[in-house]
Order: sequence, then C-alpha cells, then structure tokens
Amino acid sequence: MKLGGWLVKGLRNPRPTRKRTGRRAKRLQHRKFFLRSEADEKESEKSFGGIGDPGSEVGTASASAIPHPASTLAATPPAVISAEVEVLPVELPRPLNLIAPPGLRAEEFIRPDSRLRQSIEAFLLDQRSPHTRRAYGKDLERFLKYLIVRNGRRNTEQGPEHLNRAVLIGYKDFLLAEKLEHTTVDRHLATLRSFFRWLVDDGIIEKNPAEGVRFLNPKRLSRTNAFTDLEVVKLLKGPNLHTRTGSQHYAMLMILFYCGLRRSELCDLKNASLGEERSHHVLRLRGKGNTERMIVLIPAVWSALQHYFMITKKDLARGEFLFSPIRNNRTGVKDKAIDPSMIFYIVTKYAKMAGVANRVSPHSCRATAISNARDHQVPDRAIQEFAGWASPDMITRYDKRKNSVENSAARAIEYGEPNRPLPSLAIRPDSDEGREGDS
Repeated sequence: MKLGGWLVKGLRNPRPTRKRTGRRAKRLQHRKFFLRSEADEKESEKSFGGIGDPGSEVGTASASAIPHPASTLAATPPAVISAEVEVLPVELPRPLNLIAPPGLRAEEFIRPDSRLRQSIEAFLLDQRSPHTRRAYGKDLERFLKYLIVRNGRRNTEQGPEHLNRAVLIGYKDFLLAEKLEHTTVDRHLATLRSFFRWLVDDGIIEKNPAEGVRFLNPKRLSRTNAFTDLEVVKLLKGPNLHTRTGSQHYAMLMILFYCGLRRSELCDLKNASLGEERSHHVLRLRGKGNTERMIVLIPAVWSALQHYFMITKKDLARGEFLFSPIRNNRTGVKDKAIDPSMIFYIVTKYAKMAGVANRVSPHSCRATAISNARDHQVPDRAIQEFAGWASPDMITRYDKRKNSVENSAARAIEYGEPNRPLPSLAIRPDSDEGREGDS
C-alpha cells in the first residue's frame, strides 16, 4: 500500500513513542487520525470488492448478501479493533469569545472603564467639524445627566438597567417634556444613534438600541424670520463708520447679508481666506462637511472690508483671523476669533435700532440673502453653490419670501366675472329666509 504504508506498518507493530506536546503535536495527531481513517476505508473497499461497481461481480450481487462493514467491525474482538485503529485523544482549541455583550448597562456608561472612555473620545475626534464635535459632546453630556437622575430614582431591588430601546424612548419623552423643538429632539436621537453604531463597530455592544426608536420628523415651516429689503437698508445704516467697532460691525453685516455665511463660517474667516479669481475679489471658506466653496465679494462688500482694514490698521500679511475682538476686558487676548455670541448680539442690536419687530438671528441674514437671490431669478444651481448645500431641496426651505402675503397666489386668482354683491342690510334672524337658511 503506497498511501500511508509507514502508518499501517506502525499499526501492525505498535511501539511506544515519545510524548509530544504543543501545537506541533496536535497537528501530528490530526494527521495520523485522518490517514488511519483513509487506510481503513481502502482496506474495506478491497475486502468487499467495490460495492456498487457495475464492472465487478460483487456489484451485481444483491446488497443483502454483502456483509456490512459495521457488522464485521462489531464481530471483531476489542483487542483487534484497538490494534488496527487507535484513536488518539485530540484537544481542540477553545473558540475565541468574539460575541459582544448583549447591551451596555447604565452604570457602565455613567462610570466608563478605560475601553469605553477611549471609544467615546475616538467617536468625538472622528467628527471632521469642530462644531459637530462640540454639539455631539453636549448631546452625550445631556444624556449622561438623564441617566444619572434615572439611575438615582431606580429601586436597587430591580437590578442593573441596560441601555435598551425603552430607556431611549423615555429619554425622548424627557426631551419633549423639556419643551424642546422637535428638530432638536431628533438631533439628540441622531447623535445617540451614531454613537451606539460606533460602539457596535468597536465590539462593545452587540446591537444598536437606537435603531428601533422613531424620530419625530417634523413637517413644518422653519421659524427663522427673514428681513425685508427696507429693513436691511435701515439696519445697515446703524453702525458708526467713524469708530473701529462700528466699521467692524458694518463689514460683518455686509458679509452676512451679501454672502449668506453661517455664523460659524464668519467666525472662522482668516486673512488668507481673501483672494482674487479672474480679477474678482473672492472669499474662500470651508463649510459643513468640510466642503470648500468660493463666494464673490461685490464692490460694496469689498469697500466695507477696506474701510475696516484702514480704521483698525489691520495687517493682512499676518495669518490671524479676519474678525478679532477690538478689546477684551476679561482676558486681554485679542489675537483670536470673535465669539459666535457676539455675532448674535450685533445682529439683534442693529435690528432693534432699525425697528424690526420680529425675532431675528444671524441665520435670518442668511435666509434673507437666499430669498433675495431667488427673487432676482438666480438659478437654483448657483444658489446651491452659493449656500454650500449638498442638496437643492434646501432652497425651498430657506426661501422665506415664498409665503409672503404680497406675492400670494390668492391675489392673482380670477374667474372672469365680478364677485356677487352682498346686501347692505343683514337678514334678521326671525325672518323666514333666516329660518330657511338655518334649516
């Protein structure tokens, strides 16, 4: 026998072998076992003449006349069986525990270990925008405070509570009870969904508990109020151009109303953001999603910036922020970006001076610029690039003048004939016509 001849010879004359340990011994044990099984199978085929082979004489006989290998093996004495086939004990390696725990307990999130703490830090650092990183951190901090209060009111006899769908639904109800907007509640839920998906990828939990929580998905108009053209003209006349503060405020307002920047984008502007493109002054900036876009500075905006540079004696060669604090009575540090709360203060201050009664914000300036561009028949593709949006669907949401009463479609509806004149005197309720109409 060619295959395994040395193994069959060893089985006939068994001799004590040296005991091997380790990974190599386990591989040899596996190999011996399979070679012995293959040798026994060939011996059985040779003894029974190839059952089922149509060319053999045994193959043409009935199956009942051929003894089964199992019966032959049963009739063999135990000593012969052990001598022919010696089954060696094989220690299979224990499977690795690759299954993540079913869920995260609330106490583990309140007092995280080193692994969970590293995963949380990596989740926040993975966000590209610092504003998104800050917002996600605040959302997780608010969820942590909710869990602390919930865990304190929980009875100790109930056992540890896992972060499942019921806990997140309760957190959603808690946010609604705090009188938060539906869009804000959905943002909190989206943060938790992304965070738990991150924990699933890290192997800390097995299933995302936020997948089964329904979002509110509010279908309502945005409450951001835009300015009218007359209000914008009055507002831009408010800053005092003979002072450093006034010239800075005027330049910032011009950029908000004519460039449609977000508040965070205005704060992040640097001197290097200014440039030229085909003999036009442009502004290069990065917005949401780390996308870069270029906005043309019209002559009125560029003149406002030049006046601001002249009054404040700003050196554009230095790589500092475009708008820095004029004075800082708290820390004295001026070489930093202007605070976003200051932008809100500037807009609301001059809006009040202009007599604007609606509640406005820096985002109102952006909505006003987009609505004005659409009123002047600017293509949607240009507006999308101007605003830095990934989808053109946002144009309709930011067009605040589509619902203006002056341009309402109801004012243009006609049916060819004048409306029916109404009687000058009202019908008395005790008349016959009045009773007939009531019936």
